[in-house]
Amino acid sequence: MNSVGIDLHRNRSHIAVIGEHGELTLSKRIVNGRETFLELLGSLEGESQIAVEATYGWEWLAELLEDAGYDIHLAHPLRTRAIAAARVKTDAVDARTLAHLLRADLLPEAYVAPRELRDLRELLRHRIALTAMRSALKYATERSVAWRAAAGRARKNSWRQHERRRARNSVGLAPPTTARAERSGELVVCHGLAHPGRPPT
Repeated sequence: MNSVGIDLHRNRSHIAVIGEHGELTLSKRIVNGRETFLELLGSLEGESQIAVEATYGWEWLAELLEDAGYDIHLAHPLRTRAIAAARVKTDAVDARTLAHLLRADLLPEAYVAPRELRDLRELLRHRIALTAMRSALKYATERSVAWRAAAGRARKNSWRQHERRRARNSVGLAPPTTARAERSGELVVCHGLAHPGRPPT
């Protein structure tokens, strides 16, 4: 029985294979791909049991290997102390450690939900992501509308203030640049305003 440890990452993964007598028979880094995994595991002699750490995105690999008839074991990432507390941490070391723990029956396993439940979880994750996107777009739209309304009100207020200043200037309420008093018939023009009264003596 081969014990296989897979250190899974987003684009590349490392595979380590421990033989029946505890010897390391394969340690290889591969590009993630369905055909790549199946071809490499299919080249092994005898039956194989596989350990995969429960990192982000493990579901597709577990489903692929389950469909191919392999025995899958999901390692709990927080309870796998041999990996978490290792002084030397490389992908090759982590994959080999998973394989050794699996062979010795010391692998702390995580719960592997049935495929139907995994599909529902994936659907729920997509729904949550879409809801978050919709809420963000709605908030941004409402904020933009509120900003435009506030800008419109500010422009209106500015225009009203400008009109009020023009109206005050047109009737002579604004103070002139220089104060002056002139005799003009029976009116006294002072500070730009015409007042009836006696001319100054």
